[in-house]
Amino acid sequence: MTIIVHQRPIEATRAANKSCKWHAEAIVNGRTYTATSRMAPANDIARQLVADGVPDAPMHIYTARLKGALVWRSFHKAAGFTTEETMTKPVHRVRWRDPAAEAAQITARKAPKQGVKAPAGTPVAPEASHA
Repeated sequence: MTIIVHQRPIEATRAANKSCKWHAEAIVNGRTYTATSRMAPANDIARQLVADGVPDAPMHIYTARLKGALVWRSFHKAAGFTTEETMTKPVHRVRWRDPAAEAAQITARKAPKQGVKAPAGTPVAPEASHA
């Protein structure tokens, strides 16, 4: 079985300095899977398929108004990647990171450290008083 994904741009979301969102759809075993993303909605569908336990298969991604298709030999492998563009690097493939886990890591890094912040010169432990 080959997974067929059709994707199209959502032109209304296009901005001068930002790419438009894309909508993708696939029907597998009678169930419709959809995803909307600025980058790689087909990879989002691949993650949904993996989560639902669909056996691995090739995935063909067809884009509206373009000839041909992007082919992944394994949609399980496609689920592990996404597309990214940064200020210093043009569009490139990167490993997918769960946004919730990434947000938790950022929050943990920014959280105040536990412990007491005593002014400089303050003894670390109070001296035992002898009465």
